[in-house]
Amino acid sequence: MKIEDLQAFILVYQYRNISKAAAKVNLSQPELSRRLRSMEEELNIALMNTTNRRKLVITPAGTRFYHHAIEVVSSYQRALTDLANERPSSTKPLVIGTVPIAGQYNIAQIIAAFNNHHPQFQIRLIEDQGDAILADLTAGKIDAAILRDTQTTSLSALEYQKATLLTDDLQVILAKDHALAGKPSLSIHDLQNAQIMTLPKGSGVYEPVIQLFNEAHVKPNVYFQSAHIETLTSMLKHSASVTFLFKQSAQPFMTDQLVMKPLVPPVTSRLEFVYPLRAGNQLLLSILHQLMTSDRQKK
Repeated sequence: MKIEDLQAFILVYQYRNISKAAAKVNLSQPELSRRLRSMEEELNIALMNTTNRRKLVITPAGTRFYHHAIEVVSSYQRALTDLANERPSSTKPLVIGTVPIAGQYNIAQIIAAFNNHHPQFQIRLIEDQGDAILADLTAGKIDAAILRDTQTTSLSALEYQKATLLTDDLQVILAKDHALAGKPSLSIHDLQNAQIMTLPKGSGVYEPVIQLFNEAHVKPNVYFQSAHIETLTSMLKHSASVTFLFKQSAQPFMTDQLVMKPLVPPVTSRLEFVYPLRAGNQLLLSILHQLMTSDRQKK
C-alpha cells in the first residue's frame, strides 16, 4: 500500500464517488477501483460496499480507516515540508512562473528586492497564462508557480505544497455612466443581458465567471477576450460592456471613468505559491516567507 493509495481512499470517502476521486488523482476509474480492491485485500476487510451502483456506501471499518489515513497522509506532508529546511539551496537560477499579476500584487518588486539583498542567488520570474504555467510546473520546467486556487485543484497535495499568499474578491468593472453603475452590488441575473469582455481561459478569472453563469443557468454573452487588463479597462469607457477582475489586480487600472461593483453572492479567490514537495529547499522557503510577509500595498 502506497501513500498515494491512502490519498485516493480519502478522496473516495469524501466524494462518495470513485469516478470523481479518480479524476482528482489523475487515474482512470478502473485503475482506482483495482487499487481499492488491493487495499481491502491487504487489510483483509471491506472498506466500502459498491453493490448499489448508484450509491457508494462506506463500511464502519472504512470510516475508521479513513481517520487513520488522514493522520498518516498529514504526517507525511508535514515531514516533507520539514525536510525542505534541510535541503541545501542550489546556485542555479530558481525559476518561478506566475499568472499576469506580478505588478498589481507587488510580487515582481519583492523578487527584485530579494535578488538585490541576496546576489549569490538569482530568482527569475516568468509571466504567462495559468494553463501554461501549470504545464511547465508539472513538467519540471519551473521550480514554483504563483496561481489562483481555481488553477491548482488538479495538483495532488501529496506532490505539491500550496501556500496562500493572499485572498481577493471578484468584482464587476463597468463605466460610471453604465445603466447598472448606480447599483451597490450586482448579481449574475443583473448581468444576464450584459455584453461581457473577459480575460481568456487559463487566467483564473474566466473560469469562475463562466461557472457563476452556469450555476445561475444564464448564458454569458462573452464577445471579447484579451490577456491584458489594460485593454479590457480602456474599452469599457462610455461602453455598455462589463468585465470581471479581482479587486487588487484591477485597482492600478481604475480611472475616474470606471466603477467597481462587488458580486452578490461574493466570490473570493486565493493566490497560491505552489512547489513540488520533494523539491522544496531553503531558498524556496525563504522566497515564500518574503512573499507572505512583505507589504504588497503600493506606496
